[in-house]
Amino acid sequence: MICPQCGAQQPDGAAFCDQCGAALGGLAPGQPPVPSPAAVPPQPSVAGPTVCPNCGAPVIPGEAFCNNCGAPLSAVAPGVGAQVPPSVPPPPVSVPPSPVPGAGAPVCPQCGAPVEPGSAFCDMCGAPLTAAAPPTPPGPQVPPPPPPVYPAPPPPPPYTYPPVYPTAGAVSGRLIVQGTNAVLPFPPGKSEILLGREDPVSNVFPDIDLTPHGGDEGGVSRRHARIFAQGNQLFIEDLNSTNYTYVNQQKLTPGQPHPLKDGDEIRLGKVRLTYMA
Repeated sequence: MICPQCGAQQPDGAAFCDQCGAALGGLAPGQPPVPSPAAVPPQPSVAGPTVCPNCGAPVIPGEAFCNNCGAPLSAVAPGVGAQVPPSVPPPPVSVPPSPVPGAGAPVCPQCGAPVEPGSAFCDMCGAPLTAAAPPTPPGPQVPPPPPPVYPAPPPPPPYTYPPVYPTAGAVSGRLIVQGTNAVLPFPPGKSEILLGREDPVSNVFPDIDLTPHGGDEGGVSRRHARIFAQGNQLFIEDLNSTNYTYVNQQKLTPGQPHPLKDGDEIRLGKVRLTYMA
């Protein structure tokens, strides 16, 4: 017998071609009618089962279809006599068209699957959904402006404490003690005269000692005041005494020189003196 479909030589009594599975025009005696399977192109001979998994008829190893029922011999059924559907070629894989921007719901640019708006990656293939922005081309290099230059602040004026006053030679003059008219001349050749009370224990020896003239009872301090010259002007300065220094009834601020002129009244505590140039 010759298969009218593929032209292969067939054994006598075969109902279907063992190469392409086409019906040969007759049924074996006692065989139930079997629908003709779809035409399948001949396949190379491979080792297969010795009996048909569909009808149990003996088959020649290497045949692709059963001569008795036309069932494919490449798929083995779980048990003899079980119906095995004929082999069907897989359907062609359809490639989804590339998504058009702005048309319909957003889709993955890699696999075309629908994606949720705002998703960063595709749920099906994991492709990133946000395209990286193209790098900004570097612009022209502009050097930074130079830092501002501020003028240096002027140096602060020198400060000295206590103030230093230049002297102009020796201090001349005398003091008259009011009440006794005792004359207390200034020591010659001195540029500064210290007024107070002598105290050998404290090693204080003023130029004019007022202890014999009521200085102890009158509240005169050991270092009470000083008289000095600045230029052509004579000054008197309280040395932070206990009972203060007065000139013409005006209380002096300690450490602040006060001008002294001929005839001025000087009071150290309670001791009153008159300066005579």
